[in-house]
Amino acid sequence: MVSPSDLPDPTAIAALAASPPFLSGGGEAAGLIAAFDWGATALGPLSGWPDHVRHATALMLRARTPIVMLWGEPGVMIYNDAYGVFAGKRHPQLLGSNVREGWPEVADFNDHVMRVGLAGGTLHYEDQELVLHRHGRAESAWMNLDYSPLLDDAGRSAGVMAIVVETTAKVMAERRVHSERERLTQLFEQAPSFMAVLAGPEHRFESVNPAYRRLVGDRDVVGRSVAEALPDAAAQGYVTLLDAVYATGRAYTAQAALFVVDAPDGKSNEHFMDFVYQPIRDDRGAVTHIFVEGVDVTARVRGEQRGAALAGLSERLREVGSPADIGFASAQMLGMMLTATRAGYCTVDHEAETVRIERDWRRGGFDSLKGQRRFRDYGSFVDQLKRDEVVQITDVHDDPRTREHIPSFDAMRVRSIVNVPVLEQGRLVALLFVHDETPRAWSADDVSLIREAAHRTRVAVERARNQVIAQDREERLLRSDRRKDEFLATLAHELRNPLAPIRNAVHLLDAADREGRFTGIRELLARQVNHMVRLVDDLLEVSRISRGLITLRHEPVSLSAVIDAAVESSRPLIDRERHRLTLRFDGPAPWVQGDLVRLTQLLVNLLNNAARYTDAGGRIDVHVAREDGDAVLTVTDNGIGIAPEQLPQLFELFSQLDRSHSRSQGGLGIGLSLSQTLARLHGGQLTATSDGLGQGSSFQLRLPEIPAVAAGTTTVSDDDAPLTARLLLVDDNRDAADTTAELLRLMGAEVAVAYDGASALKAVHALRPDAILLDIGMPDMDGHEVARRLRAMGEDIGHPRLIALTGWGQEQDREKTREAGFDDHMVKPVDLDVLKASLLAARRPMADRADRADAKDAKDAKDSTYRTDGID
Repeated sequence: MVSPSDLPDPTAIAALAASPPFLSGGGEAAGLIAAFDWGATALGPLSGWPDHVRHATALMLRARTPIVMLWGEPGVMIYNDAYGVFAGKRHPQLLGSNVREGWPEVADFNDHVMRVGLAGGTLHYEDQELVLHRHGRAESAWMNLDYSPLLDDAGRSAGVMAIVVETTAKVMAERRVHSERERLTQLFEQAPSFMAVLAGPEHRFESVNPAYRRLVGDRDVVGRSVAEALPDAAAQGYVTLLDAVYATGRAYTAQAALFVVDAPDGKSNEHFMDFVYQPIRDDRGAVTHIFVEGVDVTARVRGEQRGAALAGLSERLREVGSPADIGFASAQMLGMMLTATRAGYCTVDHEAETVRIERDWRRGGFDSLKGQRRFRDYGSFVDQLKRDEVVQITDVHDDPRTREHIPSFDAMRVRSIVNVPVLEQGRLVALLFVHDETPRAWSADDVSLIREAAHRTRVAVERARNQVIAQDREERLLRSDRRKDEFLATLAHELRNPLAPIRNAVHLLDAADREGRFTGIRELLARQVNHMVRLVDDLLEVSRISRGLITLRHEPVSLSAVIDAAVESSRPLIDRERHRLTLRFDGPAPWVQGDLVRLTQLLVNLLNNAARYTDAGGRIDVHVAREDGDAVLTVTDNGIGIAPEQLPQLFELFSQLDRSHSRSQGGLGIGLSLSQTLARLHGGQLTATSDGLGQGSSFQLRLPEIPAVAAGTTTVSDDDAPLTARLLLVDDNRDAADTTAELLRLMGAEVAVAYDGASALKAVHALRPDAILLDIGMPDMDGHEVARRLRAMGEDIGHPRLIALTGWGQEQDREKTREAGFDDHMVKPVDLDVLKASLLAARRPMADRADRADAKDAKDAKDSTYRTDGID
């Protein structure tokens, strides 16, 4: 299109109206021609143009193809509207100009055109590239150009007519396509993945890249079908898969698929492949080709297999007992993984240069090498083994170290070997060997696998031998520990028994002393009894900590309660050092599942550490937050900090900060280790960070958060409720039995007392109690036997709750009571709140009990009728 500024002015329009008839219908170019002053050109005035010029101009103006006429030797330019569009910003200035001057950038090209055309010749160009300045800058343009002479009335060449068809867009598109094809071809050829294009239902190879050719052993496959070119692939089902993709049009994807390629030397090479068969469709949607693309993942799969084999070997070595069995387990794994013919682990006499094989693995048909052999009967490689060098021989017939001993190897049916030495303190002590009956080039991965297996085998063998040596010593530790534990448990039992009636007496004194005259005495007694109980617990704690046995109570605990208890315990030390303690909560305190006492103990350790290792007048910050479903409690101080090299060992048992520091206050170094153990037992984690010495420390405790316990849902709300329950108390210690019974009666319970098991079994039928409180260590019939007999009575006595009251409190003691049928296990002296909570769980309304009794009487009557009918 011609821009408005290029349209003829009114003068041109008027000139067109008055122009000769041959210009009529010639478009915008005709008006420009009519208005142009041609007298200044070689053509002369418009009115004097000869007929051949007029006729050619008339034809040109009506053509839609870009045409320009170059008249005379100067090449005066006359052109149509389409050429004006081609000329760009050169239009309309080109009209009437000489072609060499109008297009100076291609003057040489047009000079040639004029010479040929005026001589009567023609020229044709396809996609001719010319650099033109059509828009104020140099740009390449491609054109189809046809040049032919313009003849005058005498038949002489008077000018040249050029038909110009711009093909720039086409050429650029073709170049882009060509470039893309070149790029794709390069990608196809250079891609690390293997690629192939299969044509038609026969899956004929149309193209393959180098990676695919390497995969199939450099076979010539192009132009042949898969079945013809790769019969081994067809036998493994791959052609069947291709048939399904071609028929259904659905892609097929595989991972770690096994592909066995038959090599020219007769051997088979295994490959594992991740690949896809992608159907290619034509314009109608029909499948015409299949694109094959994939990667050889053999190295990855082999690595995974070997990793799994080593992991399995380690697991098996932990289970195997004797050194011979351990060596055989390693040999079996290597033989199967490496498809070898024989493997074994054997001991070596360094000085005698002999090897003793207890047991070796071999494939069927191969003889065992069990027994003792001399290294030098098979070659000179023992010197390398003594230098801790792996000996790998591809073919014993060709290797200079072994070829003089070929008969010895032939007798064993061995052609290639790998020997991995095991040295201790510079001495050859063991050997792991692998044999193959054919020549074999052992890969670096093969040798690495054998090396690792040798190392693990040696460790396992030493462990087995050390276990035998240490077993007797361990049994003597164990016996000592058992005696110590038995002594501590007995001592605790004997101390708890007298403490129980003393605590009961304190409670009774509290109930009787309504005027408060003995408050001080009662508090003193309570404190001392509690202190004694704590001492007894500590006796057992020493044993539990030393053996890693810590029993936790699992119940909903608010971190607020933990912090309150810990701060109360640590407050004297914090105040003594004049530290400022800050407590910060991000929202309501989180709840966790755990043991309030143990969590408090953990936090006390952290607070005490912060107080001890912070100079007087320091800052301690306790921050509670939530993060990723965890409750996060952080204790931060501005104390002496922790050196980077000390952080990794901070939580190890007996580990302490630098004792030389002025803030160090001694201790055994078990606090942080125990704290971390407690954190892990609660399903959490305890970590420490510090920017270095003098930069303070931060300890973070993460515990899984649980939903908050709603107010009023705990058993605390029942503390003041009367204990309306019928109870049977059984204890041969009359002081303990009588004082406990009196306390239970004060709590509202109906209590009967028996002082031995036989009396309890007699009383239970008439009493039908809601709960039975049984002492364990009774003469004649202990509590376990009483519980078993009670459970055997079944419906005859209802289903009373059985609660063990005992001085025995270790885990094995609790396990025995569970096996005997007890519902609860309480250690003397019993906490009354805990006892009441357990009894409330057994409490049932009297009405319900009466209803059940009536129902039972009715059932007994019915059962009695049936039994009577059955008597002969």
